[in-house]
Amino acid sequence: MLFSHQAATEMLRNERQRRMQRVLLTGKPELAPEAADEIKQLAYPRYYLDFETIGFIVPKWIGTRPYAQLPFQWSCHIEQADGTLTHAEFLGVSGESPMREFAESLINAVGKSGPVLVYNAGFENCRMSELAEMFPDLAKPLEAIIARVVDLLPITREHYYHPDMDGSWSIKAVLPTIAPDLDYANLGEVNDGGMAQTAYLEVIDPATDKERRETLIADLLRYCERDTLAMVRLARFLGQLELLGR
Repeated sequence: MLFSHQAATEMLRNERQRRMQRVLLTGKPELAPEAADEIKQLAYPRYYLDFETIGFIVPKWIGTRPYAQLPFQWSCHIEQADGTLTHAEFLGVSGESPMREFAESLINAVGKSGPVLVYNAGFENCRMSELAEMFPDLAKPLEAIIARVVDLLPITREHYYHPDMDGSWSIKAVLPTIAPDLDYANLGEVNDGGMAQTAYLEVIDPATDKERRETLIADLLRYCERDTLAMVRLARFLGQLELLGR
């Protein structure tokens, strides 16, 4: 049975689906002004945060279980009200369990006030909750960070769509449509989470030679930093009132 355009439109359940249909028909991206309303409510300083994790089939570190997502790296861009950016990071490369140092350095980096922006909050929140269970003396400050988390994914999903996203709101689908200069392809050997895990395993392998290890460490740091810089650019984009490309 053939459906008319009007009938198809009536079948769409929400504004997000209707926006996708309009964008696909016109070829023009849309950014709803409500996105700016949500972003502008966020106080400063703003902390843009991303984690990388590793899951061992056979547990390597005491107190961990098979396939647990164990955090070994974080990146945080810190934005002030005047637009100034600073960057902090952690990468545990000793081969010993990095989780406590990860948690302590994170707590120090994000302070006690200001929104902590992530993309897909479930991931970072779960890791911080697990760290709070692992280190009860750090539970309060970790739980305080969780309470400050703001998820950019639902804001983006509800208010923005570009035809090149092909139905995906992953950060790697969104970023080329708003900041093509931040191309993950130019980051060396690490340009996605799977590559980060592979690189990390090689970094902590005692058999890896020094030069190779230093190259991989640099690639890991660039990759995680790119993820948080991408969120800075996304938040600034969502905070504007004009439609992209107009």
